[in-house]
Amino acid sequence: MHDRILRACRFLPVLCLLLVTACARSVPIAPPVAPAPPSGRGEVKDLRVLPQDLNAYLQSNTADRLLMTPEQRSMRMEELRRTWLLPWTQGRPTYNRRQVDAIFRRYEKSPAYGRHGERYSPGSAAALASLADLRGYPNMLRKAVTVTNTNQRGMPTATPRFANPNLPGEGYPFDYLQHTSLPPGTPLLITHVSRDGAWYLTESALTFGWVPAADVAFVDEGVTGPFFSGRLGALIKEHVVLPEVGVTAGVGTILPLAGQAGGRLTLLAPVREASGAARLVPVHPAPGTAAVMPMPLTPRNVAAVGNQFMGQPYGWGGLDGKRDCSAVTHDLFVPFGIYLPRNSGSQAAAGGAIPLGDMGNAQKESTILSQGVPFATLIWMKGHIMVYVGQWQGHPLIFHAPWGLHTFGNGGRDGRLVIGRVVVTTLRPGEEVPAVGPQHLLLNRVRAMTILAHP
Repeated sequence: MHDRILRACRFLPVLCLLLVTACARSVPIAPPVAPAPPSGRGEVKDLRVLPQDLNAYLQSNTADRLLMTPEQRSMRMEELRRTWLLPWTQGRPTYNRRQVDAIFRRYEKSPAYGRHGERYSPGSAAALASLADLRGYPNMLRKAVTVTNTNQRGMPTATPRFANPNLPGEGYPFDYLQHTSLPPGTPLLITHVSRDGAWYLTESALTFGWVPAADVAFVDEGVTGPFFSGRLGALIKEHVVLPEVGVTAGVGTILPLAGQAGGRLTLLAPVREASGAARLVPVHPAPGTAAVMPMPLTPRNVAAVGNQFMGQPYGWGGLDGKRDCSAVTHDLFVPFGIYLPRNSGSQAAAGGAIPLGDMGNAQKESTILSQGVPFATLIWMKGHIMVYVGQWQGHPLIFHAPWGLHTFGNGGRDGRLVIGRVVVTTLRPGEEVPAVGPQHLLLNRVRAMTILAHP
């Protein structure tokens, strides 16, 4: 995500997670698969050869190995709870008027483009600024919670703003008003209300942005209490129907745990009353779709959650209910009690990073293979974050949500080879494509890896 508008969260350093051991580690190896003919956009060799199933990279002797001690699990879970609940404890806005107003000024100078490539009128951003009415910011300080899937937006509108779609890598899905998506049950601090009352400016643990007023409800201590003091549950499947509250939610959703009977959990989900206040309602996700937090961090469990995303279309900032690279990694580790910040650079620093930027490509790969922990290591390059899951023919394998690969012609960068979905690749996808080639690999731009847990 775009670092300039998202807040980095800080986690307690876990020094023991950064120790580098000299002993050899058993690394999952992808089974050989005969290449299939190219099919569709972005069908680079990696996607024809590598199984697009995280279970293929599990090893029988390590698949169920715990990657965190009980003490580490407890510490990370408490840090997740504190961070997630910050909007209900901070008491005042984190962002000043200049920060929340900057995006209006930007688009008053450069109006940008709409969904169908039409250029906005110069006065369109000024009209939204008038609607926001930030002269009295903040004009409200109330705790709230999301009652459905929603988005935090840069301005009080659901209408997108794209850069010039004729430029390489611009246009859909890169709506620069999209700060992040939020699942139901997300704690918020409302700091401002629009002139017409239809939009709230909110802060979540991830960032800030405008949310439709109908998507949130005010909370009191009766509602917030179970979030602070009780156990929590997380959805571990996509498209989980919660008919009691009329919501369908997915991985990344956290709700208070009300009870457990056999393999079925009872969670508490918020609904909005006619008064605008929240009320908690017991919901009963189907068996196997939710887990008590923190779920044991094992390669098999990470693979099971990660496979929920496999092949899903890319969505900048959670646009249209989809995920970008850092949303995939954030949601992937939520059930395990690891709460990552929203943007890729901050995620790379969550627990400390091992620098790789000064290494040659062969040394980078060797370091990842020898020191990385499959299914518990983040690989970072500027603007992109990935999860290390094993190796293939001596090359690290990564699970990630890329939009595409930069392509170059005689005149320099000229476009993108679009992948546009969640995939498993090496750090060399497109090496065989002349417009990408060895000169423009992801591996060339890798700068650090972050080990989230050690066995």
